[in-house]
Amino acid sequence: MSHLSQHPEVVYTDLDDGAVLLHGDTKFFYSLNDVGAAIWRSLASADSLDGLVDRLLAQYEIEPKEARSTVSAFVRALEDEQLIVVDQASAGPTNTEAQPGGSAETSGVKPAGQRRPFAEPELIKHDEPLHAVVMNPFDPKLPLAE
Repeated sequence: MSHLSQHPEVVYTDLDDGAVLLHGDTKFFYSLNDVGAAIWRSLASADSLDGLVDRLLAQYEIEPKEARSTVSAFVRALEDEQLIVVDQASAGPTNTEAQPGGSAETSGVKPAGQRRPFAEPELIKHDEPLHAVVMNPFDPKLPLAE
């Protein structure tokens, strides 16, 4: 299984109904819906496809097989946009098929009544890149107004 991580040049901001990502190198920004944002946040602690599937199953009303295919497709989209880093050398070959008796079925999945309704994760790339991105509004080289 490959090791997955957020690209170090991507800045993430939570919104009420999802999130926004800004890629510092490409200057493109992206919108995520609630499920896409949940998968993105899970990348910080789940470093494999199985870990992401487990977290999705724990949070949303979705079947394990559907969760695996959904997460696989979303991870491919994130990788295509260079928003994540996939390190295949550290963890062996990638396998996106469900493993018999895998951890998705045995993780701490909440009962259906406690999980949120599922919607397909969305990654929306905005057409125009941001040309001037200010990472820190306070430039220590400039004097402060008195």
